[in-house]
Amino acid sequence: MSGAEAIAALRHETAWPAPILMPSAAGLGARLEGRAASDLRGSAQGLADACLSAARFLDADAVWISALAPDEGADFAAGFLHDAAMRAIAAARTARLGAAVELRGPLFRALEVGGDLDAALKVVKPAMIAEFEAIAKLRPDIIVLADPRADPPQAESRALARIYGALKRLAEHYDILKGMAPAQPGMTGPGAPDLDFGDALSPGRTGRAHGIAPDWSAAQTFARSVDDALTAALREGAALIVSGRAGLSATQDPETVRNTVQGIRDRA
Repeated sequence: MSGAEAIAALRHETAWPAPILMPSAAGLGARLEGRAASDLRGSAQGLADACLSAARFLDADAVWISALAPDEGADFAAGFLHDAAMRAIAAARTARLGAAVELRGPLFRALEVGGDLDAALKVVKPAMIAEFEAIAKLRPDIIVLADPRADPPQAESRALARIYGALKRLAEHYDILKGMAPAQPGMTGPGAPDLDFGDALSPGRTGRAHGIAPDWSAAQTFARSVDDALTAALREGAALIVSGRAGLSATQDPETVRNTVQGIRDRA
């Protein structure tokens, strides 16, 4: 079974017998290639290569490329990420893997602007829409929005809901799945994501799939989390996505992580 087939199961809203692995592991990929994570800032091709190397090494189902830099410094610039994503998506297609691109979401961007939320959302909306559509035109399988969980007043913002809805319509236009990491509490209606990847604190769930983001370097808890989540997903006829970046930094021992992943692959 290829990663492309696993992604097809997500598209068709069908169960998949094994966890669908989508690690955000550019830092680990840099280490595999003998580079520091900060070196990835200097080359879009280098970033794409690191993402692909990590996906292959971990027997993942998708190459994950993110605006969130693995050296934990400033996010990658939009143009740089677009270039790297274009290269990574092409490589993923050749390798019969899925491709997911992660962008900062509108709430994160608005909170960085500060002040009144609706006014800040008005400021960030044009760039948010433009960046999302530019990536959508590259035809990844999934675009993931990374946003903090909204507090109750933020969750009630109609301006925020309208932006989420506009991004969902763009994803549908380009036949791309829209994901969130995590989805906002109580999200329903036209802005709700196709996929909720959850976060380190809690799992995500949509009718299409469940999602968890465990620590990939903690063998016992990783295996237990995946086993429990896969059982729950299959019980509901859904797929399970395992994502996240915890335990996947450039300082992590690659073989330790691969052994952890191989353990769940052997049981699937």
